[in-house]
Amino acid sequence: MKVHVMTSDIKEQTSNGFYAWSLLVLFTLTYTFSFVDRQVINLLVEPIKGDMGLTDVQISYLQGLIFVIPYVLLSIPIGRLVDVFSRIYVISSGILVWSFATIAAGLSGNYTQLAIARGFVGAGEAALTPAVWSMFPDIFTKKQLAVAMSIFSMAPYLGAGIALIAGAQVIEISQSSPPIELPIIGTLEPWQITLIICGAPGILFALIYACIKEPARTATETQTDEAMPLSEAVDFMRKNWKVYLAFLGGAPFLIIMLYSIQAWSPTLLIRVHEWDISYAGRVYGVVALVTGSLGVLSSPVIARVMNNLNFKGYPLLMLMISTVLTALFLFIAGLQKDGMSCLIFLALASFFVTIPLPQLAVTLQTISPNKMRGLVAGIFVVSGNVMGMGLGPTFVAFFTENVFQDPMSVGLSMGLLGLVSAPIALVIYLNGYRDLLVITESEN
Repeated sequence: MKVHVMTSDIKEQTSNGFYAWSLLVLFTLTYTFSFVDRQVINLLVEPIKGDMGLTDVQISYLQGLIFVIPYVLLSIPIGRLVDVFSRIYVISSGILVWSFATIAAGLSGNYTQLAIARGFVGAGEAALTPAVWSMFPDIFTKKQLAVAMSIFSMAPYLGAGIALIAGAQVIEISQSSPPIELPIIGTLEPWQITLIICGAPGILFALIYACIKEPARTATETQTDEAMPLSEAVDFMRKNWKVYLAFLGGAPFLIIMLYSIQAWSPTLLIRVHEWDISYAGRVYGVVALVTGSLGVLSSPVIARVMNNLNFKGYPLLMLMISTVLTALFLFIAGLQKDGMSCLIFLALASFFVTIPLPQLAVTLQTISPNKMRGLVAGIFVVSGNVMGMGLGPTFVAFFTENVFQDPMSVGLSMGLLGLVSAPIALVIYLNGYRDLLVITESEN
């Protein structure tokens, strides 16, 4: 098939100029605000639960499964749409969907309406990452690409922190202001106002994207747009199944802990340690923002040090160490009787849980042939999101309601999830460790 080749002059202009880095800033801000809309509900668990009379499990569906199912199901079709249609239009359309859906969630009067709105938030957010990843090689050189991807990858942790900080501020203002009444809908609760305000900025982002010119698609003279036949890709993964299982099947147990921390830490501080919702949002929001970002930024440094010290199979070693430490600190956090002590151990867990994730993505790409990397990335998106975001919050709620049968045991439930997840992950990691050594040694 015919491929488009960008001239060196245009490539130099887009990769070194103000245009490229301005797009990176816009992409990162958009990704950050998408996570604000996604994660702000974690701060609103108690008011939503009290207002609608919900259980922890019902709330966990809003945090996880209801969001992640359309997100996962639409990721591959939207990825294909990105390949054949304007990527800017795909992003703009996705932003409008998730922004109006977040506003609709704030206008919801019952659980069904809220659940439908959350599903559309997931559907809209499925558009952003495939489109942005597709444009990165078109606007950055190979040397710039790693830096650009690292900056973009900080957005989820920035967004999670900002969601809590901004949400806390909005709730505080709403509680001290006169009630807002709308026709048909009635009086808006502070949690509803918070969702509406968080969803509104997306409309502005969509308008900005409508004014952006689509970057030209680039390829070298020798590239084709034909992927590796599926049978060959499956055969390659089958031959190296232990390694792929370690990353695609083991790492999601770490991601389960990541999403359980993000989903239930605010509730742990509010419900068990009796922190004011605004105070908990601001304090834990700063902690989540700082520790998550530091963990991501530490990843390449730690990987480089381990490689220089000749640690064989260091990507899996990073996963092993982080998984154990995350589970340990999460368990200790759940045992604390003091809120500030609990926060310290939550911060440690939040830091260590993010460290191996960038290196995990890099390793999956480097051990896979070029023409099947998209498939591998897609599988990881599915396994990581289904197990992590889909099941992590719900497992904690299930343990709270059915194992401990006490809403005040949410911290113990988070700790129990870590104690269950970590050993399973370690067995899967160790199963693939020897084969990873063989692959990396053959590459060298």
